[in-house]
Amino acid sequence: MATHAGDRRHRIRFERPVIERDPLGGDSAVRWELVVEVWVKKTNQLSATAEAVAAGADRYREQVRFDMLARKVDPKWRIVEGDTIYDIKSAGISNDRSETAVLAVSGLNDG
Repeated sequence: MATHAGDRRHRIRFERPVIERDPLGGDSAVRWELVVEVWVKKTNQLSATAEAVAAGADRYREQVRFDMLARKVDPKWRIVEGDTIYDIKSAGISNDRSETAVLAVSGLNDG
């Protein structure tokens, strides 16, 4: 089912990891580089979150589905929405190739 432009109300950023090497041979560090910003429809998958909150967990994962216009998404990337960072778990394109759906989780990492 196609999402309408009015349904895509959330602005997110896709970022890719870039490994920076220390010129003196020290440890390398990962920084995140902007790939693109897009408008998406965001749908919370509430069951996992509700169970964790009900159990009194300090940390829990929030699973979210993002629907957007068709675009290639690399699972190594991450999604940033405001201060929330999501790890991409899967991405797929619709049968008519008009949209991409991304399942992502947040809450278990520090970025």
